[in-house]
Amino acid sequence: MRIFSPDVLRAYCKNVLTASGVEEGCAQAVADVLIDADLTGVSTHGVSRMSIYMQRMEAGLVARSSEIRILEEGPSTVAIDAGNTLGAPSAKFAMETCIRKARETGCCFATVRNSNHFGATAFYTKLAAEQGMIGFACTNLTGKIAPFGSCEPFMGTDPISVAVPSDGKPVVLDMTPSVVALGKLILAQKLGESIPLGWALDREGRPTTDPAEGRKGSLIPIGGPKGSGMAIMVEILSGVLSGAGYGPHLHDLYEFDAPQGVGHFMGAIDISRFLPLAEFKTAVSRMSAEIKGLRKAEGFTEILMPGELELDRAEVNREKGIGLSDPVYEELLELGRPYGLSL
Repeated sequence: MRIFSPDVLRAYCKNVLTASGVEEGCAQAVADVLIDADLTGVSTHGVSRMSIYMQRMEAGLVARSSEIRILEEGPSTVAIDAGNTLGAPSAKFAMETCIRKARETGCCFATVRNSNHFGATAFYTKLAAEQGMIGFACTNLTGKIAPFGSCEPFMGTDPISVAVPSDGKPVVLDMTPSVVALGKLILAQKLGESIPLGWALDREGRPTTDPAEGRKGSLIPIGGPKGSGMAIMVEILSGVLSGAGYGPHLHDLYEFDAPQGVGHFMGAIDISRFLPLAEFKTAVSRMSAEIKGLRKAEGFTEILMPGELELDRAEVNREKGIGLSDPVYEELLELGRPYGLSL
């Protein structure tokens, strides 16, 4: 592992993107999202994504310029067309617009269509929590989860996040409706390892321990019909409501056949319209302390609130730096070489 300052990595990613022709504001948004993921230990959504983003732009499947535009706007709503811009800039613009409008009306919700992979969902909800608001965000992806009762994938591993402020760290939920992330199957296949039963189904809908067969088949939703229902609702909010595609009508990030065409749905709620913000924060902090103070189950030494582990990691990594594996480091170096940039 090579250790880098978060600021150094952020600047490098931004410089590579701008050198390749990406508009500066878009490049900054992408760099911020990637570094935030690495800081929190979610390296699957960190700087390791730079390569696929660059490849898709070079293939003409993602716009380097900012093509974001507002299609329709009301006091508490906004419909946005990303114009095939990189996902992070359009999602950040949507959340910042929701926060601004929520200050005026109490809440605002936004849809985004014609967008791309936007990184870790919690990044956007934390923007709202930092402003004393409740943030909500979800996005859809190409079909990887079979609806409960089916053996064919339809919904994506559609992440959903909610963040609320407190007197201390925000409480941040960020989850997918599948038992496990697709990346774990990819890694197991690379390492020649089997996967536990209960992670995936093969193409015939049978449980499998073979990651390759699981990738050809589908991932299992959490809680059976509950996770399936959650994924369906995210597809409706992010895909149908936004006018984007949904499920199998989207295009895969790692297939170079067409723009992804994904949609996002997000919103911000001004807490002060319901309770004084200080009172709300104190109540959330008290609730967190009560939960963490409960008697521990066997084998547990601590009860963690949603997002607490990731926020603790971020504090540590801001001080000690972000670790990159040799393959990711070499990949980043390769991306900067055509522009004379180096880490």
